[in-house]
Amino acid sequence: MSQRKYLLLLVALVGACARAPRPAAVTPADIPTLLAQTQQQPTDAALRFRLAAALAAAGRCDTATSVARSAEALDPADVLGPLIVGGCQEQAGGYDDAVATYNDFAARHPGARGVAALRARAQLALRAGAEQTARQALARETELAQQPPQAATVAVLPVAISGDSSYQPLSRGLAELITTDLAYIRTLRLLERLQIGVLLDELKLGQSERADPATAARVGRLLRAERMVQGTATIPSRGPVQISASVVTGTGVVRPVGQVTGPFPRLLELEKQVVLDLAAQLGIAVTEAERQQILRQGPRNLAAFLAYSRGLEAMDRGRYGAAARHFRAATQADPSFQAARQGQEAATAAPAVQQTSGGEIVTVVQAVEQVTAASEPAGGGGGASGGVLSSTSLDVVPTLGDAIAQAGGVTSGAPTIDRQLTPEALGVPSIISVVNGITIIFKRPP
Repeated sequence: MSQRKYLLLLVALVGACARAPRPAAVTPADIPTLLAQTQQQPTDAALRFRLAAALAAAGRCDTATSVARSAEALDPADVLGPLIVGGCQEQAGGYDDAVATYNDFAARHPGARGVAALRARAQLALRAGAEQTARQALARETELAQQPPQAATVAVLPVAISGDSSYQPLSRGLAELITTDLAYIRTLRLLERLQIGVLLDELKLGQSERADPATAARVGRLLRAERMVQGTATIPSRGPVQISASVVTGTGVVRPVGQVTGPFPRLLELEKQVVLDLAAQLGIAVTEAERQQILRQGPRNLAAFLAYSRGLEAMDRGRYGAAARHFRAATQADPSFQAARQGQEAATAAPAVQQTSGGEIVTVVQAVEQVTAASEPAGGGGGASGGVLSSTSLDVVPTLGDAIAQAGGVTSGAPTIDRQLTPEALGVPSIISVVNGITIIFKRPP
């Protein structure tokens, strides 16, 4: 009897799989058919997303964006919306707008089906934008040196690690942690760690040059940051850990911050102390709420943080398989470490997302699910609710004609998206990115 039930269950599962085939990619040639189908079924969000993807594949990004927006009004928790809109923004070189589009959706719908694809796309766009910005900044270095810095903008450089070389990945991990913690101070704006690292790579500096205050000042001028943070962590095989930091201005003035010392198991506590000391050196009066948030957020387990730091190093080098393994180890050591969990999702999904282009975007969710099934949150289906948009009821569904008319016909390009939610409104720190001297703020998960 039990064997019969098993066979019936197997048949049912096979039948279910057969009823849910992987969607086919779309091409520009599909546009007339999809347009007709969408007009016949105006409330079918999936058809609108497919039409938007086909339009994007044809280079008609203005229209594709409008159609995708109209589809989002029908199904705000579908990742295809931001994937199509963000893809168009990337095509136009608007990497920071694209990152904001991806991160906005992920913040509103953290449990949405396929959100791992968005996290991966955000990381890839962030790197592409950082590389573009670094090249442009170096080409305009003389001009940028004459421009004033962006007020209250801070760049945290990679922390110099001395002592036991096995702890070298903490250079990235500590810089990331300091950046995220300082970003909880609402009067400061922090540059992305990856953007700073890419610029340093473009400068082709040696290890000693990277620790030179003159380098920090140059980075500040190139990225128009008002002040830079340089840190050093001495981590011997045995004995206490020492962490020190300095604040460097664009003119090269160095203001040291007091050194903190303690046993290695207290490294995460020492980092918090350094952040609060840095705030004092920056002349910031940290509120009690900000102080408590800084102390409360972040990893709780040192082994998890070490694994996370190794994951960042592998991710920066494009070694996504290794990054996913390190991030997974971090989440196993500290299940509450959200940044590690999201890093694992992004690293695992990145290869599949990288291989997807044009009209294949409509297949990316299923492609990513094949490799991220173990890391997807339970119950994270496409209909998951996740905040402001998903809880909004719409009385009027925009017609397809309205969507296309709003785009002005079939012109190409990617419009700037007006984002209404601020990072502070969502309770997450602000990290900013700079393109051609324009500061764009987007959210970063805690």
